[in-house]
Amino acid sequence: MQEEHTEAPVEPDRDLLITRNQVGLLYSQATVTLIFPVIAAIALGWLLWDVASRWILIAWASTAILFSAVRYVLLWSFHRREPRPEQAGRWLDLFSSSAFISGLIWGTAPIMLIPYQPDLLVEFTLYNGLTLIVICGLVAGALVSYSVCKWVLFYYSFPALVPPGLYLIALGDKYNGALGGYTLLYFIFVLLASLRMHAQYMHYFEMEIENDRLHARLAEFMAQSEPGD
Repeated sequence: MQEEHTEAPVEPDRDLLITRNQVGLLYSQATVTLIFPVIAAIALGWLLWDVASRWILIAWASTAILFSAVRYVLLWSFHRREPRPEQAGRWLDLFSSSAFISGLIWGTAPIMLIPYQPDLLVEFTLYNGLTLIVICGLVAGALVSYSVCKWVLFYYSFPALVPPGLYLIALGDKYNGALGGYTLLYFIFVLLASLRMHAQYMHYFEMEIENDRLHARLAEFMAQSEPGD
């Protein structure tokens, strides 16, 4: 009489698998989010060349471009090393930190680059509006790429949108106050949209993990069912 031994398959940690999938998707989509900040920094430098202090503008644009290069090195290192699943958390932390610093650089643009002149209020508001259009465009692009991990998007969009929004409101006039208020409303909209997209990503990951689990169990069953075992 043949004695059967059935062992329960070892299930990999679900959170680890989800983190691995999040990190893989973040880094695979990061190329576009690294190219456009460089183009945007050059375009913004051209736009504000006659408005901002030249030295501050050059320093800011150089910082934005150089940090994009640093993020590209991070991307290159990830794909070169092909990290193991248990290292996914570390690479997610690195990506989140780089996203926060990048958002902070862009959030300082309206505050540092455009000098406040009460006698030129319309021009000041116009240049701030154009700068915020650039920033909001970058955040919109990040919404698609970063919503796979809602905290990454938050770390990027919060420093990019909230400080300039509060700064414009604090100036006290109705034009910049309205512009700052709309910026904060846009931030809230981005967060709400990211939650929905994040839920869709998570549903996809759950289905992918379940599909892999079923394939593994099927392969194990087929192996046990082969004659001669």
